[in-house]
Amino acid sequence: MHLIRLATAWVAAALAATGLQAQQDPAAHTATAESTTRYNVNGSATIGGLEATAYTGCYVNASGGTQFRLNSLSVGIRRVGTTAAPAPGVRVEVTVHEMTWDGAALGRGPLVASFFQQLDASTVAVTQQVANTWGDADPAQRPVLTLQTETQGLNGYGGFWVGVRFIGIDAANAANGWRVVYEPTVGRSVNNFAVYNAANGSWATNYWFGQTADAANTTLLRDNPARFMVQVNGAVTDAIAPPADLRFGRSYEHTTYWRPTDALDGVGSKWFYTNCFTPAASGDVLTPSRVVFGITRAGSAATPAPAVGVELALVEMNWDGTAYSPGAVLASQSFALPAAAEARLDRISWEWPNAATRPQVPLNTDNPANAGLGGYFIAARMLGDAATLAGGNGPRIVYAPAIGASWHGFGMFSDAGVFTNYVFGNYANGTAAGPVKPARFLTETFATVGPPSSPCPADLNGDGTVNAADLATLLGAWGTAGGDLDADGSTGASDLAAMLNAWGGCP
Repeated sequence: MHLIRLATAWVAAALAATGLQAQQDPAAHTATAESTTRYNVNGSATIGGLEATAYTGCYVNASGGTQFRLNSLSVGIRRVGTTAAPAPGVRVEVTVHEMTWDGAALGRGPLVASFFQQLDASTVAVTQQVANTWGDADPAQRPVLTLQTETQGLNGYGGFWVGVRFIGIDAANAANGWRVVYEPTVGRSVNNFAVYNAANGSWATNYWFGQTADAANTTLLRDNPARFMVQVNGAVTDAIAPPADLRFGRSYEHTTYWRPTDALDGVGSKWFYTNCFTPAASGDVLTPSRVVFGITRAGSAATPAPAVGVELALVEMNWDGTAYSPGAVLASQSFALPAAAEARLDRISWEWPNAATRPQVPLNTDNPANAGLGGYFIAARMLGDAATLAGGNGPRIVYAPAIGASWHGFGMFSDAGVFTNYVFGNYANGTAAGPVKPARFLTETFATVGPPSSPCPADLNGDGTVNAADLATLLGAWGTAGGDLDADGSTGASDLAAMLNAWGGCP
């Protein structure tokens, strides 16, 4: 919360410094803590040059929308000057482009907006903001861009590019650079950037700053951040509310996946547990209609991801006063994924179309630190022989969900039977400190939450069996809510089918 307030104040200060008015639309993308480094694409002959622009991808929470109206935008430029060696003055060009997706790679779409700002020489080390606002214009006259939602739309996000280029005789001077930052506090971004070189008209592949290992180069310490400081205020103009029954999900996807055979205490067939929390009161249960789980298929024509089985389970969550651990398995089902000759994401959909047979998952509300939240686990394991489990299949890694909550990490039982929470290390550049990498897996839960219902909802008269008396009651309530078994507000054919499926003695 404090980071969000600081980021919003940062934008306001930048706009005040340039004589621009206060913003009317909310913050949509706000940079988080600065790393220790900066980057100047115009000083890199390998992937840049004087005619090149470095682009960072910005994703805003679109909630199903496709259009975004800009209100203000600012970027952070790091000046590393001293009295003896000032950072030279430089002109900064900022551009906003739509983001495209051709099914395999991101690209640069139409130019939506651009502005320039001259920075004088600096004799101190400082991060300066280059900012512009369209807030003094009628909202209908502000720049509007089409969000790229093909890659993150199911997660509730839409993307566009913000680019920076330095201009002038000192454009390549390393004392001036775009400030490198971590994952934003509002909105999302991927951990890389892209370069477009106007001199040759080429749009290059995405870049990142690599990984840092220990002195012996044997242990990975962290991924180095490759995002740039950007603040954006604006509004999604055609937002669509998420489904009312989505109780957990809309997690922004990372660019990687985890293969259970790679590390930790894992073997390919071992269960791993994703923790999920939804708003709930003590005694509430979660009654799911659908659970979604994402498996990355890292295949190619030369090396297909092999066919693999995936077993999912809904697991009760226990709290012992110190830590969470898995309890009873309440439902499970196995799924078969065919071989994949391309890189893609398969979203397994585990469904309970019959309301009368949906599981009821007790929600754990015992932890006082999670007041108002109820927890449960979605567990998964990969099924197959050793060669299959070593192939390019694994759960998709994501950040925190936009709907619901989760702690950072996933759980597994060690070989000694100890339930351990795992994370994937730190993001940093130059030190071991910094935000931890995402360690959650892509999952969504569509459900109702509330007090437990009868284990036999089709037994309308409560005599312990579903029979002709209940059928007569249902038919008599046709078109009203009196015999509603599927919670759609009316008694109809689906309720009749549910009753016939439940015919006989109650469990």
